[in-house]
This record gives sequence, C-alpha cells and structure tokens, in this order.
Amino acid sequence: MPMLATTEAEIALGHLERLTEELRSRGWTVELAPPSDRWPSALVANPEMRMFNENVIAVQERSDGSWSYFYSWGERIAPCTDPSAAAAMLGRVLATRRDG
Repeated sequence: MPMLATTEAEIALGHLERLTEELRSRGWTVELAPPSDRWPSALVANPEMRMFNENVIAVQERSDGSWSYFYSWGERIAPCTDPSAAAAMLGRVLATRRDG
C-alpha cells in the first residue's frame, strides 16, 4: 500500500483551518483560500467593518522547524500551536476604535 506524502501547503492549510475555526467562534469573518497554484491563506476581516482585514499565512520557521502564523507583510503573529493567541492578536490589530 503506497503512502501519500503530505505537502507543506497541506500542512499550512491545516493550521489555517484551525485558526479559522477559532476566529469564527469569536465572530470574525474568515475566507480560507486553498488554491492549488499558490500558498494557502486566510483573509480575516472585522465583521463590523470589513475594510479592516488582513491576509494570514502559516509558514514553517527555518530556525527550528516549528510552524507560525504570519501577517501578509511578514511579521510573525503567533505559533500555530496556539491559534487562540493568534486570534487574540488579530482581534487587536483589526479592531475598530469602539471594539478596542
């Protein structure tokens, strides 16, 4: 029976799915984009003001092989082992003034 290899993109998508579940449970709007021709990403938007949004990716870190969530501009959000912390950080960054 042949073994199927899991690709890095599939691992990243799994991490983004866990983050998506966490964010949606907090009322955030999330669109998961798992295209086959590019790296998967999640578009996270403030449900009160969708113009406050950010693309998030999951990437394996070179230093120790762990996975972390990153903003589109390359800043690390939180480790993928802690989607709750990532959701909290995204909530702070994307909050409107009256949210915060």
